[in-house]
Amino acid sequence: MTAAQFEISTATINVVSNAEAQITALKATNKENNGLANSHKIAAYCEIIASIAPIRLVKGNLPRAVSKMLRSALLEEAGLKEATVKRYLENSVGAVRLFEISGHGNATPGMIAEFMQSHDIDSENKLAKAVKGEADKSRAERLAEQVVGKWSTAKDEDGKAVQGAVFKDGLDDDELDEFQNVMRELMAARQAFRNSKAARDAAEAAARENSTVDAAVAAFVSEGLGEF
Repeated sequence: MTAAQFEISTATINVVSNAEAQITALKATNKENNGLANSHKIAAYCEIIASIAPIRLVKGNLPRAVSKMLRSALLEEAGLKEATVKRYLENSVGAVRLFEISGHGNATPGMIAEFMQSHDIDSENKLAKAVKGEADKSRAERLAEQVVGKWSTAKDEDGKAVQGAVFKDGLDDDELDEFQNVMRELMAARQAFRNSKAARDAAEAAARENSTVDAAVAAFVSEGLGEF
């Protein structure tokens, strides 16, 4: 499909609009509804991604005319906010790259949902991390990057995320020195606690063993087996 042939369907716009309305209502009612809100959000993404998959990306991005048309539809027809539209566009195009479905004319929302499931993506946050190549990072890696810093992200000629040429600091130098001092103190306290706990556990185990032995001896004596 060419950019000139692209058309965002009314059905897709309705799904996205209704999903956002449901999400707003759920979050206003109860924060515990996040799981259901996430399912509505992912369903909306599946519609959008399936709609743009037939368009072949140019250097990893939608042709300008298609991007403009989709953005306009989400803003004016679906009535979404600018920030929400920006996330939909960036993450949906990123998903097309991630799932390698650029130019896939037979993409359906159901197929996209299967891709989401196979990549363990069940929220917008997880999708955003996946398209940025951060889905596989551990908690320790993410925390280290927040503290020390990380390389910037760039895009290759296919639009895929690659390491950039700039290292972006986390904490500044003074904050990093303070962090290291605090961490040393906490590590010492943690080890001291574990040592003392181990000592207490050993003492309690010994007491339990002595109690068991004493009970056995008492039973032995009471049965007359200990008298000669």
